Amino acid sequence: MLRNKLNNLFVIEARFTHVLFQITLVIYLALSNFKVYSQHVNAPVQIKENFTLTNILDLAAKNSLDAVKAKQEYSVGYWEFKSFKSSLLPKVNLSLQPLTYNRSVIQRYDSQQNIDVYRSQQNLNSFANLSATQNIRATGASLFLNSTLNRLENYGDLANESYNAKPFSIGLIQPLMAFNEFKWQHKTAPLEYEKAQQDFIYELQTINLKAVKLFFRWALANKKLEIAEENKVSSQKLFKMGKQRYDIGSIEKDDLLNLELDVYNANTNLTQNEQDLEKTKAELKLFLRYDLPSKAIPELPELISELQIDINEAINYANTNNPDILNLKLRKIKALRDLDQVIKENRFDLSLTASYGLNQQANTFNAVYGNFLEQEMVAIQLNIPILDWGERKGTIKTAKINKEVVAIELQQEENSFKQNITIKINAFNLQKELVLGALRTSEISRESYKITEKRFLSGQVDLLNLSSSRQAWQLATENYIQSLQNYWALYYEVQQLTLYNFRSKHHLKQDFNVILSN
Repeated sequence: MLRNKLNNLFVIEARFTHVLFQITLVIYLALSNFKVYSQHVNAPVQIKENFTLTNILDLAAKNSLDAVKAKQEYSVGYWEFKSFKSSLLPKVNLSLQPLTYNRSVIQRYDSQQNIDVYRSQQNLNSFANLSATQNIRATGASLFLNSTLNRLENYGDLANESYNAKPFSIGLIQPLMAFNEFKWQHKTAPLEYEKAQQDFIYELQTINLKAVKLFFRWALANKKLEIAEENKVSSQKLFKMGKQRYDIGSIEKDDLLNLELDVYNANTNLTQNEQDLEKTKAELKLFLRYDLPSKAIPELPELISELQIDINEAINYANTNNPDILNLKLRKIKALRDLDQVIKENRFDLSLTASYGLNQQANTFNAVYGNFLEQEMVAIQLNIPILDWGERKGTIKTAKINKEVVAIELQQEENSFKQNITIKINAFNLQKELVLGALRTSEISRESYKITEKRFLSGQVDLLNLSSSRQAWQLATENYIQSLQNYWALYYEVQQLTLYNFRSKHHLKQDFNVILSN
């Protein structure tokens, strides 16, 4: 009878102890939340400025050194094309030799004595030439127009003054079987300029990819810091509760030590994440050449709703816009040009030179520009190889083989390009589901951790399960940000390959006049 009464007293005491612990736990949590809330209410308001991915992309395209470099590279292409267009226009040159004074002893032939003798001479010579030239692209000819005047004054025993004038001389140099460089430049130069424009837009997409990478590194570092701050508060709270539970014998000494160790690890992890965040912000600032506000925080972008890229459509855009495809066309033309040059430079050469003009010689300036004499010249030049022991034939054969090799290489590169863009588009179209799955996993793991934390506080799970749940939540959060980064990186890679904006449904364009003015 006495034993039963004692057992009942022990049961009542155990229940009372458990109820007392639950009441203490509730009061502690309420006070802790009130304290945190009070600190939050009484804390000074800090205005934070959100930066979206679009903000970062705009800053990168405007301020980064990569953007400045891309503009300079485009400028090179622009001025090369402008130089080519200028080469098709007439050129006018003025050559002057105002004064040439000569005093010397020279060797001369004396016809009366039939011997060479040394005689002194002293003269002053002046010369002027005004010329205009025009290249003719269709035939590769050069048309020239000249006007010259020469004055010679001799001093000494036989002093005299004489003038020689060619007021008008027009001529043509026409290679008949030669390589026509002007014709090939007319084919390549516009394509090279178009490629310079496309290269600039392509480089802007490269800048976008760099900006995406740095933005998400910043976002991940910022999220890790947020988690580290939560972990610090949580570990301190759990350690305080652990000491109370240890005092009443609910947990063992090793569990209490592990809780204390979590506090130190959380503090260390917080410091490390603060350093990592400052490092990533510094890298982003350096790239953007823009001083981000101290309270700037990254705002994660959303997915592009219902966007699925059609592979055939994207390949058509790439064939139209991509500078690599345009470069393949250029290389095909240049391969044909090089073969044409080798063939024509290694066979017989025929050229025609013709000119017509007026000239006169007199002792006075007025007389030299009267009673002009006609001056005509026609010349045909022919160069025929007779025996070269197969050198020219070997050179031409080598050029033909090289052209075939280039054609094979270009086909391989074209196939590789199509395969690459297909892989990128398939990856992008599938990445959306991976992002949504990672987001849901992050939400579930966070909710699971909150539940596990409450169960740990009530004594239903051990510290190992709590730590495992926390790690799962942190890893799921990082995986979500990484999957979102992959999504946007893939989008801008496809946009770079096609130079087409699939969100706004338009080809990427630039006002190059504005670029040159800046």
